[in-house]
Amino acid sequence: MPPLEEWEKVYLKNTSFLEDAHGKVGCVICHGGDSSAGEKDDAHVGIIADPSEESCAICHSEITLLHETSLHATLSGFMSKLEARGGDLSEGSALDEAFNNHCQQCHTTCGQCHISRPDELGGGLISSHVIKATPSMQYNCVACHGARVGDEYLGNNTGIPADVHWTQETMTCARCHGQELHGTGEIASDRYSNTVSVKCEDCHADVLTDTAGNPQHEQHIGDLQCQVCHSVAYKNCYGCHVALDEEGLPCRTSEPSQLQFEIGYNPIQSADRPYKYVVLRHVPTCAGTCDYYGSNLMPDFDTVSTWKYATPHNIQLHTPQNESCNSCHGNEDLFLTEDDILAEEREANRGVIVIDIPDPQ
Repeated sequence: MPPLEEWEKVYLKNTSFLEDAHGKVGCVICHGGDSSAGEKDDAHVGIIADPSEESCAICHSEITLLHETSLHATLSGFMSKLEARGGDLSEGSALDEAFNNHCQQCHTTCGQCHISRPDELGGGLISSHVIKATPSMQYNCVACHGARVGDEYLGNNTGIPADVHWTQETMTCARCHGQELHGTGEIASDRYSNTVSVKCEDCHADVLTDTAGNPQHEQHIGDLQCQVCHSVAYKNCYGCHVALDEEGLPCRTSEPSQLQFEIGYNPIQSADRPYKYVVLRHVPTCAGTCDYYGSNLMPDFDTVSTWKYATPHNIQLHTPQNESCNSCHGNEDLFLTEDDILAEEREANRGVIVIDIPDPQ
């Protein structure tokens, strides 16, 4: 996404926003400052350039209270995985410094979903100063989640079709992902750790019964995650290393990403996600990701798998693996085996490696 010029970020192409509810309350309610001052510098004392919970809570207290527990606000998904690997995130620690320099920038304010582009993408108003109840898929959702989810969904990966929900229905992110993104009131360890997250069954419950007339579904209900049959190759990232450049600014390097499709054992099996087999995505974290800040900052690295439960956004009705029973059964290329895993990560992934490939039918 091309960055905006500095003037474009704040330019108000029209003043129609003044007629909506937010415009009528006046600038200082959200931005602070002194509207009675006669000089610019005096008027801008105490100004809040990017208002968030404190300002929005004046009218939207219930939502902002929930937002305080959301993954967008807490980044607890990152933190929980670092701590599970033995990382010390106490204030002032080496890993805390790394986290603040490289991970904390993904923290999202209210405005970065509803008014402007995210700061990570340079910021800037999306549609003059219009506050949108539904975030823009292009300028908000995909702006942050574009490298994997966005490219998959829109078909930007060479040779891989776009998601059927996009090609047939032009469904935007908000059709599936709604109020749960504001949080549930409880801090989650990751996006799959609560029962509020969206599932295929929410819309397709009729095909998941043993009387739906689909032999494949009847045979595999409960054992296979939907994506095992209906997803195709997706992006997997490797070897992320973070550091500061010569100017003291955060930077990172990584190995080339790969388009892969890997079925493995379910690492988060529960009553809510009972499947035995799921698709797994490789995350870029490695044992030396934060070595710039100190050695062995994740001493228990092997306790957390680097192949994670995944829900790729490139769903298809027909896929190579669901053409016939034996397109999958006995097809070792589809399953995550020890040979697919980097030697230094095999111990961390023992729990998801498929030992016995399902026999051909």
